[in-house]
Amino acid sequence: MTLFLLIGILFSYGVGAVAGWFIVDKNSQEQWRRQADTNAHIMSYLVRSIYTSVVARMDEAGLVTGIVTENFLGDDESILQTGFNPVDVLSLIAMQTNNRVWLFHYREKEGFASITDASGNRGGDVLKLEDRELAAPDALMSTFAGFVRIEGKTYFASVLPILTPTGKLLGAVVSSIGEKHELYRIHDTLLRNSLIGLWVVLLVTGVIISLLMRQFFHSVPTLIQALTRIAHGDTANVTPLQQRNDEIGHLAFAIEKLRQAMVEREHLQQIKDTARKMEYMAHHDHLTGLPNRTFFSGALENSIAMLKSKNAHFNLMLLDLDYFKSVNDTYGHPVGDALLINVSERISLLIGNEDIVARLGGDEFALIQQVKGKPIQEARQLAEKVISAISAPFYCQGYEFCVGISIGIASAPLHGETSHSLMKNADVALYASKSAGRNNYHYFEYGMVMPSSVQDIKELDIEGAMSRKEFELYYQPLIRLSDNAIVGYEALVRWRHDARELLMPDMFITLAEKTGLIIKLGEWVIQQACADAMLHFSEHQCVSVNISGIQIHHPGLTDTLADALEKSGLPASRIELEITESILLDRRSALPVLQQIQSMGISIALDDLGTGYSSLDCLADFPFSRVKLDKGLVADLEESESKRVIVSGIISLVNQLGMECVAEGVETERQLDLLRDAGCQYAQGHQIGEALPVTAIIG
Repeated sequence: MTLFLLIGILFSYGVGAVAGWFIVDKNSQEQWRRQADTNAHIMSYLVRSIYTSVVARMDEAGLVTGIVTENFLGDDESILQTGFNPVDVLSLIAMQTNNRVWLFHYREKEGFASITDASGNRGGDVLKLEDRELAAPDALMSTFAGFVRIEGKTYFASVLPILTPTGKLLGAVVSSIGEKHELYRIHDTLLRNSLIGLWVVLLVTGVIISLLMRQFFHSVPTLIQALTRIAHGDTANVTPLQQRNDEIGHLAFAIEKLRQAMVEREHLQQIKDTARKMEYMAHHDHLTGLPNRTFFSGALENSIAMLKSKNAHFNLMLLDLDYFKSVNDTYGHPVGDALLINVSERISLLIGNEDIVARLGGDEFALIQQVKGKPIQEARQLAEKVISAISAPFYCQGYEFCVGISIGIASAPLHGETSHSLMKNADVALYASKSAGRNNYHYFEYGMVMPSSVQDIKELDIEGAMSRKEFELYYQPLIRLSDNAIVGYEALVRWRHDARELLMPDMFITLAEKTGLIIKLGEWVIQQACADAMLHFSEHQCVSVNISGIQIHHPGLTDTLADALEKSGLPASRIELEITESILLDRRSALPVLQQIQSMGISIALDDLGTGYSSLDCLADFPFSRVKLDKGLVADLEESESKRVIVSGIISLVNQLGMECVAEGVETERQLDLLRDAGCQYAQGHQIGEALPVTAIIG
């Protein structure tokens, strides 16, 4: 702080020194001009006193601007009349001004040439002004005060012109106040002495301030450092010196209050920022950036509300890529992902400002087209543009290929006034497009139906598969990031279908939930997972089981859990149930069930945080044992700074709430390192281990 004050004082004195220099210089110039004006008056007075025929010419301020005479001073007639020759007159002027005086004669061609000076020297010296040309006839029509050159020397002088009554220039009387170098020597001496005095005062002031600061404010730098840390966002250190009972202690206490307020503000801001970013991610597809199914469902409901309130018609289109599976199987998933991104970009370029396109999942897209005139015509135009754009070749990661797109169209209110009816009818139209050879579009018409084989075969298959024991459990390892130890496995159900080989859950779980078969399937998963964990896992490893919303609201869930634990002998602490955010939509009925399960000693984890409906506020409603980050958050950690900020914020918040964090979908070692640095405790994914049947784990 002392240094800052000294720098401030030094700066102030520096400014003062510069200002003083300008003032001294200006005052010197003014003093020289005043002396020159005085000399002009003296010259005018003495000349008029000797030469009675001479008249002085003055300006409005009373300053002499010239002398007027019929004949040039010093001619024979003036000498006879006055008895004074020019040397005598100049001598009198020199005695009054205490400096040199010259008399110059002016001729238009030659300019000013000296006739004599006060000493009687006659040399014909030329008069030159530093800032004025004297060759012109009107070059010197009034008194001049400034620097002039005479006899090879520069003087600051007053030049008094001699004019005829008609204004013709005859000559000039020049009175010097001193040579230029002598005047500036005095000027510089005065300035130097002023600066020396200024620096002496500065030195004394600096010494005094240093002593005072050392005596009274030696603790201030510590507080300044504390404030500086707070200003730069470092709020980890408690402010020192709060125990003092003087002004320093009071100031330290105030700074500590500021630090605490900043900590609280940062915490709230972090929650808000993370919640806002997660809200965006929860409603947008992480791969393409398009709105997702959740967002689209809300947008569809809004469009229906506008239909009813403002009669705003719209078209609903369901779009499905043709041959996408072939691209994935032939070129791999990275190329398939690149294709989906390119498809999204092409469709987005075709829609209007008020239209909405979303990715529902996989290669399925949906589009809401706001109708301005004729629904069928506008739908046809847009559908043809989309088909044409998607039919053009794609170039993805060095591969060139073509795909198609099938489109089903339903119009509101013509084909329905609810989201269910519109989606159903558009789906029927989409099936018609695919049945007609793909890469085309169909407009829904009443009478179209979805074949029963498409609707019912899977439901029948699920019932038969349970009786035939075609369902299997695969287990994906979960590791602790601090030591890479496997601490448990997540149970994932697979369906070994005769015709389709091994089917993933997304191909049958939704149908199982719609038909209620998820209850029976879920009971089997819980029983089998508990038995496998007891028989094949170590006593320190737990098993995680996914539970759907339908199971949560089914009254027999707790009985199923208790029965599975009793039959297998597995301790309740070794099983963990994973629920999604969507289950908490109906919190009034879901929370009591979750609390009852937790009272049994069973842990509950929140799965896929960042993809559901309730965002971060669900963490405040229930003490989950773990929170699992959705793989969409983890996927772009290496490339996306914003994703790293979001993930770090979520992990920090989860840890502050006393919960542990699990990262899903880890595919690279770099992602593991970033998650460790962010404070994540557990991870699972392809980098750690694929989901395998229990026989492969124990083998």
